Amino acid sequence: MRTLARKPDVLALAGLAVAVVLTVTGCEGDGQSGIPTESPEPSAVDTVEETTTPAATPTVVVGDVPGNPAATAALQAWTNDLAGGVDVVGRCWTIAPERARQMYADVDAITAAVQQPGRDGQYAVTWSAGGIDVSVLRSEIASGYACPYVNPTGAPGYTDEDARYAVERFLGRAIGEPVHPDDTEERYPLVCEARGTWDPWGTGNPGVPPLATDPDVLGDLESFDAAAASVTPISEAYTSVTIPIVEAGTPRDLVVLLTTGSNGYCLGAVD
Repeated sequence: MRTLARKPDVLALAGLAVAVVLTVTGCEGDGQSGIPTESPEPSAVDTVEETTTPAATPTVVVGDVPGNPAATAALQAWTNDLAGGVDVVGRCWTIAPERARQMYADVDAITAAVQQPGRDGQYAVTWSAGGIDVSVLRSEIASGYACPYVNPTGAPGYTDEDARYAVERFLGRAIGEPVHPDDTEERYPLVCEARGTWDPWGTGNPGVPPLATDPDVLGDLESFDAAAASVTPISEAYTSVTIPIVEAGTPRDLVVLLTTGSNGYCLGAVD
């Protein structure tokens, strides 16, 4: 005897078949619902071209110094600021501000001079033109940013203001208030070298500068009055600076003896 399937079961099977067909059809193509059947196109990757900006060519190129490229580079750094209108007086704290302001006033004359070849001398490197000398010290070259002295050709390289300011810097260090945090004896020497050439009074018996052997002689210094300092030349090579100080609670005048050396004015003795 044959058994006939019931109508509801047949309809259920038919509906299931239709659902399967619709599901398969829905997965075809590039639709992304469910599991994709086609590999998606790779997304575009934004690329940024690496570009190197060439260093700007200086508007004023400092002349070469045979055998001393560091001198050229150090003065070039300063010259870039001068030509660019940067406050070089504020950056050149190794020089008295008013002195620097006067020396750096004639920008055209300075830039004309520094473009000439530099000459490496005993204590400094010098560029000259138009009746002026632009000179940088060894310590300035070593710093990488050389603040120069600018003077008429043939004129003395240093002034009374330079001597006074050397004393101010030295005493500022002694009381823990240097004119700049980088103003240390190691970087910018102010004490004369320990050579047996010290003879400020012309005795004919030179010796080692006393400060070279005892640079901490002012250990009890409390304060000083830089504005009241006075300068008195001793000879062509030596000068003295008298400055009011307070030492161990007692006010007095300190006399400092100086001469010039490889780093400008240096201090050799105090009294």
